[in-house]
Amino acid sequence: MERVRLSVQGIVQGVGFRPFVYRTAVKHGLTGCSRNEQGGVVIEIEGDPACIQSFLHDLQTEVRTPAKISSIHMEKIPPLGEERFVIQPSRNNGQKISVFPADLVVCSQCLEEIHDPASRFYTYPFTSCTTCGPRYSIIHSLPYDRKHTTMSDFSLCQRCEEEFHNPLARRFHAQTIACPDCGPQIFYLSKERDASSKHWLQHVDHALRSGMILAVKGIGGFHLMCDATQSSVIAELRKRKRRIRKPLAIMIKDIETVESCFDLNPSEREALLGRQGLILLIKPNRKGRELLPVHELAPCHTRLGVMLPYSPLHHLLFDQDRCFLVATSGNRSGQSIARTNVEARTQLLDIADAFVTHDREICIRVEDSVGQIVDEHLQLLRRSRGYVPESFPYPLPNGLSSVPIVMGAGAEWKNTFCLLNANGAVISQHIGDVDSEQQLAVWREAVAHLTGFMDGNPTIVGFDPHPAYLITEEILHRMSISWKIPVYHHHAHLASCMAEHQLAAPVIGCILDGTGYGPDDSLWGFEILTGDFLGFERAIHMEPLVLPGGEAAIKKPWMMGMSLLAHAMKDESDTWEKVCQELFPSYKAWISWLSAQINGHLPSPTVTSAGRLFDGVSAMLGFCLESSYEGEAAILLGEKAEWYREHASSFCQDERYSFTIDKGEIRVKAMLKELLADILDHSPPERVAWKFHQTVAEMIAASVMIVSRQTEITDVVLSGGVWGNRMLLSLAVEKLCRAGMNVYTHRKVPPGDGGISLGQAVVALWRWAQYVSVSTR
Repeated sequence: MERVRLSVQGIVQGVGFRPFVYRTAVKHGLTGCSRNEQGGVVIEIEGDPACIQSFLHDLQTEVRTPAKISSIHMEKIPPLGEERFVIQPSRNNGQKISVFPADLVVCSQCLEEIHDPASRFYTYPFTSCTTCGPRYSIIHSLPYDRKHTTMSDFSLCQRCEEEFHNPLARRFHAQTIACPDCGPQIFYLSKERDASSKHWLQHVDHALRSGMILAVKGIGGFHLMCDATQSSVIAELRKRKRRIRKPLAIMIKDIETVESCFDLNPSEREALLGRQGLILLIKPNRKGRELLPVHELAPCHTRLGVMLPYSPLHHLLFDQDRCFLVATSGNRSGQSIARTNVEARTQLLDIADAFVTHDREICIRVEDSVGQIVDEHLQLLRRSRGYVPESFPYPLPNGLSSVPIVMGAGAEWKNTFCLLNANGAVISQHIGDVDSEQQLAVWREAVAHLTGFMDGNPTIVGFDPHPAYLITEEILHRMSISWKIPVYHHHAHLASCMAEHQLAAPVIGCILDGTGYGPDDSLWGFEILTGDFLGFERAIHMEPLVLPGGEAAIKKPWMMGMSLLAHAMKDESDTWEKVCQELFPSYKAWISWLSAQINGHLPSPTVTSAGRLFDGVSAMLGFCLESSYEGEAAILLGEKAEWYREHASSFCQDERYSFTIDKGEIRVKAMLKELLADILDHSPPERVAWKFHQTVAEMIAASVMIVSRQTEITDVVLSGGVWGNRMLLSLAVEKLCRAGMNVYTHRKVPPGDGGISLGQAVVALWRWAQYVSVSTR
């Protein structure tokens, strides 16, 4: 007779792991116990040694998703002679962060129950079990037990209590178990009705058919929802939300409907059906374009953001003949998604006609994740619900005996933050743009929530030293953290991709984005760097271009278009004015002012930014003169190039423009002159867009090869928001691989600013470790 204690770490809380352990122990005739602790799950098993070995085998081979074991520590302890196996109450043992699950998509068995008139869960929108339902968004603290979640407000009825304690039941120890008799209740509120939990579904059905806009409380916050087939309703939603052209996501009834209306490849199908329930960018086919007002949903775009219903509530919104609903974030422009009922009524009252809400509190706001498939791989553009707070490993400095808690504060735009310790790195949910005091408060709220799952507060923080960032001011002047380590924007990008792939040796980093603050106090964005976690060097960059009007040019690509024309036509001021009048006739009155900016008569910054280069070319081609949302001009330019490659009858794979690389600078004047000549010769703008992408990919490959020959480095990381451009990513990876480089792109974290916090945290840890090592010698 033996007894062993197993300390199991991984995704083992909130996923039905303890019930699985119970059944496995009983199956092998073992006694003992299991319990949640803050660091994971502890199992003690006692019995015949052969049975214990069989248990250990099944524990590791039969565990079901979403549970995931990352490590098991085993030690022998004295037998106790127990007669049965029990699940004990959880303990808070003060250990480091446990890996606990993200919010989970509703499972097929729970779906069957809510559609079965004979089930006690029929039409109940909060049905869940051990393998599905809300998790992160409702957890106050660890260990994961009902009393530590917002479900603690709801006492179990007798039938739920019996199912909770029945080892043979699906909801054995399901912490979110609830039914219509004892669980959360849903309410329909409108101007005509104060609150109604009875017949709420009939009210919703009538409202959607009548063209009303609903604010619907989901897992991590509110959605604004309406019928996605009614153009007039979509137009009204855009008007009320002041969302001029930014695409609206849609929720589609089931995968069969998606397959009939979209060109879906196997990788896209797999991503849509994943347990994360993300929004995926996919192309509608002819039937989809007939059924949906594609231009109203995503003006000028070739893809729509599509997700499947991921909660019972969402599934219940679709009746037999309703297949498509707009499902966009329930917020005002520039604000985070509404979390509480009070926030929703305050922020959305003049947008929504009615509210579908409930009395289960959302502990922390979590927006939907967004991704796309590039060359059969999922690329996350926004990593949030369904992924957070899962952790992943990262490279540790050599000789580090213990790892402190480290924070990466994130960027100002598309903010996430990161917390790491010895167990791994956890990147937060999408916070959004932290450019106002209101958004800074949301950032503080999220930091406090996630930090609460650690065994202390961060003692080290990596942050962007940009002097105008609110987060920078917060860290420098209001946060009590011992080590405040500045990490430049593009170094953090490089480090984030390195950390994701667990690279520690120096790499070449191709960092392309909109703008980032550089060590020389200028704005960078088209950078070929060499470096590791301890430092970096700028090897090659695009030549500086004037950013007329400063940040105003980011929202007005026509300004950058005129700047590119001026760069191509130096010493041709008269001709430049005529060309500007031809390409930008609506902005003739601005030409004199722009000329003064560009020629240095009025102060204007310069940038070495790929994002601004893409903006300017997009404007020159007439795709986007004024951006209604961040990245619009560059996105449209990429989609036009993609269209040309797919549809052009006289497609030429290798056509591109000229450029040179001299004294560490990529010179773009020749490219711009040839591109302008194509425009003036009335070459199809889609073809010009294609040639431009080919040229930029060639610039990257040529620059990398120069640096590789100089340094003998062959590992290349691609990071920065511009790599969300499918066309450019595919072309550049192909060229670099053909040249013999080992190319690493983002898979687990976004390439844009949403992934920067990981790089900040790991750089800060390595620099701290280096300082400690040197100072203790």
